[in-house]
Amino acid sequence: MSERWVCKRCFADNNETDAVCQRCGLIRGAESTPADQTTWASQDGAADVPANPGWRRWLRYWWIPVLIVALAVGYLTTARRDDDGSLASAGNVSVDELREGDCFNGGEEAEISDVDGVPCTQAHEYEVFALATYEGDGTYPADSELESIFLQVCEPEFEPFVGAPYATSEIYGSMISPSEESWGSSDRSFICILYDPDDDTVNESLAGAAR
Repeated sequence: MSERWVCKRCFADNNETDAVCQRCGLIRGAESTPADQTTWASQDGAADVPANPGWRRWLRYWWIPVLIVALAVGYLTTARRDDDGSLASAGNVSVDELREGDCFNGGEEAEISDVDGVPCTQAHEYEVFALATYEGDGTYPADSELESIFLQVCEPEFEPFVGAPYATSEIYGSMISPSEESWGSSDRSFICILYDPDDDTVNESLAGAAR
């Protein structure tokens, strides 16, 4: 049976083969005064606290529940689509993810990044009737030029979607344009949208309305 020895300064129990105390470093057999013991105890006051107590261990992973909540909120507030691609539930839709036939609310701001997408059977203000690309270059178009761009890229797609010529239709058209910043990055994508000027909202798609 191996013999063990007790440090005379910190009273730690050491193995027989240890030449110095594994806790405080005092040489085996060395004497220690009461003052030395007191000084060691004050220096080692935190030594008995676990190096990684439970609350600190969990603190390292504080971001995990925050991430879970953020993902859950994102999932619950993002619109979802059916297998055929149509919106099946209301929620946020990025402008870049809008598709032909999508219905939505909002979007009146000068610059928008997302809209409130809804199934077309729910009350909505707007409907996407085409995604178009403008071939022009040059500087960012002024407001006075946007009507000309609409007539070039959106009007040709209006009648095939609605079933009536744009010039005589009761339904109005507009478009979501690239921001000036994205235009500078060669973005020429326009989202052609329509709405009923006689109703703030409608509860059906205007595809094939023929009016």
